[in-house]
Amino acid sequence: MRTGRGLRPRIGSSVAARGRGAFLVLCLAAALMAACTAAPSVTRDAGTFPPPGSIAPTGTTSSEPATSAMPATPETPTPEPAKPASFNVNRVLADTRAIEDFGRRVAGGSQEKAAADYVAARLRSMGYKVTIQKFDVPGGVSRNVTARVAGDDPRVLVLGGHLDSKSTTPGANDNALGCAMVLEMARIFTTEKPPVSLEFTLFGAEEYNDGTPRDHHRGSRYRVAHMSKAQRARTIGMISIDVVGYGTRLYTRTMGLGPMTMSDYLLRRARKLGVRLSYSKDPGPTGWSDHEPYEKAGIPAVWLERLQDPQYHKAGDTTAHLQSSAVKAAGRLVLDAVRDMDAAEASAIRGGATEP
Repeated sequence: MRTGRGLRPRIGSSVAARGRGAFLVLCLAAALMAACTAAPSVTRDAGTFPPPGSIAPTGTTSSEPATSAMPATPETPTPEPAKPASFNVNRVLADTRAIEDFGRRVAGGSQEKAAADYVAARLRSMGYKVTIQKFDVPGGVSRNVTARVAGDDPRVLVLGGHLDSKSTTPGANDNALGCAMVLEMARIFTTEKPPVSLEFTLFGAEEYNDGTPRDHHRGSRYRVAHMSKAQRARTIGMISIDVVGYGTRLYTRTMGLGPMTMSDYLLRRARKLGVRLSYSKDPGPTGWSDHEPYEKAGIPAVWLERLQDPQYHKAGDTTAHLQSSAVKAAGRLVLDAVRDMDAAEASAIRGGATEP
């Protein structure tokens, strides 16, 4: 039919047109997809665009790449200086009781030796090198126990107490307490360096034991007799702590034969601390404590004491009888005197030294 032949060409042209349109649509879609997926060609400026993970926080600028954010490290607080050790009355009374418990410590006897062994062990437990100095006494052998600590100044201050007691008493105030106070000073100066060097000596045989009042202070006399001339010259002074645990008034005593500079120094320190201290001359013709041989050797020396104890040289001289307030006041005074003894004070005290 004519009609059929005329339709064929029109159908082919339409198909061809539609094919070309579809092809154009496909090309356009492909171009759009390529444009969306292609990475932009941009040159990165490291100073303007830091690499990922190192971008500085908003609001900050830096000429160098910032580092990744880290938690802030808290500042370590500056430690406060350690408080200086204080004089411990309870520890002193515990040592006093321990020495008292050895019994009546007659010079040269087994009880005095036990007390000497005890204080030597206590000093060693603090880290001190201990020297034992033995000497003969009527009825046996007595001993001095000594330890030292170096200070900023090589010159030496001696702190002493006596180990023995009369045969009539357990001798807490006279003078287990004095020994216990020397041990406490030794303990304190393991925690701080003293301004001057210190010698801690616990003397044997201070009380006479043969009925001859003039023949006593054997331990301290032996100690001083065996000091070289150089050792004496380096000794600033000596404080004998003897009978300080009972009574309202504390005294510094000398025989009036040697320099008064150590006594004067303690009186000044006591006024500053508010400790009631007075001077009183030692009434004994040969002295009543272990300051005697030091004073006679021209070394500034004093005896600290409270001779107001109704149990002096009696059976009632026990640790339970002591007054903590009296012990504390004497301890504070000695400790303050040591801590404040700088080179200038030491020179002023030693400047009063004389040749025997």
